[in-house]
Amino acid sequence: MCEQKLSIVFMGTPRFACPSLEKLAEQEKVVAVVTQPDRPVGRGKKIASPPLKVVASKIGIPVYQPRDIKAPAFLKEITFFNPDLIVVVAFGGVLPETIIEIPKILSINLHPSLLPKYRGPAPVAWALIKGETHTGVTIQKIRKEVDRGEIILQKKLAIEPEDSCGTLSIKLSHLGAKMLTQAIKLIKEGKVKLKPQQGRGSYAPKITKQMGKINWGNSAWEIHNLVRGLNPSPGAYAIFFPKDKPCQIKIWKTNLRKDILDRKENTPGTVVKIKKEEGFVVKTAKEALLVKEVQLPGKNRISAYDFIKGYHIQEGFVLGGQN
Repeated sequence: MCEQKLSIVFMGTPRFACPSLEKLAEQEKVVAVVTQPDRPVGRGKKIASPPLKVVASKIGIPVYQPRDIKAPAFLKEITFFNPDLIVVVAFGGVLPETIIEIPKILSINLHPSLLPKYRGPAPVAWALIKGETHTGVTIQKIRKEVDRGEIILQKKLAIEPEDSCGTLSIKLSHLGAKMLTQAIKLIKEGKVKLKPQQGRGSYAPKITKQMGKINWGNSAWEIHNLVRGLNPSPGAYAIFFPKDKPCQIKIWKTNLRKDILDRKENTPGTVVKIKKEEGFVVKTAKEALLVKEVQLPGKNRISAYDFIKGYHIQEGFVLGGQN
């Protein structure tokens, strides 16, 4: 039983799912990949394939892109494969019971959090926004109730101070791929012990562009974590007024600066210090924040110091964004 390869229908969409597919394709028999339809992306709205489709096509695995996963014709196709497992990694939709019950053994999911914390579509971003020092991955049995299945395996990962949602997602995707292979090994050996989720759960809702507006009336720590959690998408932003016209500026990198003191009468959002070759320091409700990398609309990312020089911004300049 241990030497036999299990047949798997793999469901996923973004880059996060790719290491898991590559790993399973090496060790098991992935008979089909199910992903989201091709969609327009970017400012040019060019039609692009999901990253998982690109990887699956290179490997030579049949790809299905249903617009409705409940459609009888699609269900018939997947049922035809009679898979041992359905493996789901960031598919981007809730599975109906008609799909969950297809495999002969189990439907399982890789979720990038330590369940029951951060159930939902954006666990990596919210772990950073909330200032967590650890997160992890969970391999769970899929149930109708989203992210409430019994736990097969779970592994903790430290969040580094410089981690963004992008860098942390990459780490978790590779850790998750490793844990998936371990979980499938346990399934093949008949050694899985399903454990109910314990502790207080929390929800990680979908991230929207509107969530990125910086409120300088918050603490430096809260703003710093928002910047990390929304990098690389959709990005945290502030408003400034060149020539009295509002302009949105995205802020991509920041550092906490407890060593910078400013006058109490300064408004939150005030540039209180310009650090040569580093960036500019902004007053917040509590402590100061060094802004290191920014981006203007339609432009590439640049250092915050180059931005300051280009717009001749002086100490005392006030950025908008406080609610």
